Amino acid sequence: MNKAELLQLLRDPDICKEIFEIVKKGGKPVVETPKFTSIGDKLKHMYPNAVATQQQPQSAQPTSTPSTPKLVVDPAKIPPSKPEEPQSFSSIADKLKFLRGHVHKVEEERLAAEVAAQLTEAARPAVKKFTVVTSKHCPICERSFRVIKPKMRLNVEKRDLDYCVHYKDFDPYLYTIFACEHCGFAAEEKKFSSAIPNKTKGILREFLTENDMSLPFIEDRTVEDALNFFELAILFSELTDQSKGRQAMLKQNAAWLCRCEGLHDREHEFMKQAAEDFAVALDNERWPINGITLEMAMYLCAATHFMLNDYDKATLWIGKIMNKSTLRTSAPKLFEQARDMWQDIKRATKE
Repeated sequence: MNKAELLQLLRDPDICKEIFEIVKKGGKPVVETPKFTSIGDKLKHMYPNAVATQQQPQSAQPTSTPSTPKLVVDPAKIPPSKPEEPQSFSSIADKLKFLRGHVHKVEEERLAAEVAAQLTEAARPAVKKFTVVTSKHCPICERSFRVIKPKMRLNVEKRDLDYCVHYKDFDPYLYTIFACEHCGFAAEEKKFSSAIPNKTKGILREFLTENDMSLPFIEDRTVEDALNFFELAILFSELTDQSKGRQAMLKQNAAWLCRCEGLHDREHEFMKQAAEDFAVALDNERWPINGITLEMAMYLCAATHFMLNDYDKATLWIGKIMNKSTLRTSAPKLFEQARDMWQDIKRATKE
């Protein structure tokens, strides 16, 4: 029952008289109803903290209209009237009790999470062994934030055709993306070191402020943590520089992370996106981008298509590299890699 229904109920003189009798007799019910012993019980069931008091007439002279008792209800103690609300309270004290219990529950969950984090940290001591916490300046919010970086040379196990490096004992691709814990800006390290145009800063600041993008500092990142940061970096690139070449390399790095962590389905998804972005960038953008030359980008595009078993597109891009007459002298190592891939493609298409 809401307030309007209660007021409508109190307009009935018989009901008001019944309330008066209940108050005078200490709350003893005198009238029966189909659902409750008395109307008073019904009211007390709905509003257990309502206090019924008799309104005294201003004049001692009797009048033809009988004095109507007034039911005084403390608005703060009325439970929520909306039926869709998950929790209703009969009094402020009950609500406070619930909130205190909720706060304690949240605190217990937080403590449990801290204990779990400590256990995880004890179980994975290798992370701190290979990394160091340092600080970086954020070009967007102009504040210093913490970052995780490898603190030593890592032992390499192998290198793949597309330059993915597999390391022993530790995966640095988890920390490729830096993320400001204050404003939420995320990008590769070079983006934090290079100058960002004022217009771009304005766009990012407005977006980050409107969406409250502050991020927690995570020293021991999981694969999902790292992939979320990659997605943020790609999003910010789409908002600002809109460079398909840069987005291709971000997606390529995300694919390398998935490969090293054994997430092959997600690896192929990122590789397909990277190959598409490389093709668009090679036709429409000026290179180098983030230190990657035009020839290196062509090679990466070819290698990605080859590893996706798309031999026609791999042949197309590797052919463009091999047709550059100056490549043998300007980048001999890249020329040899391209020549080896050309032989790999020929062998794969004959099988």
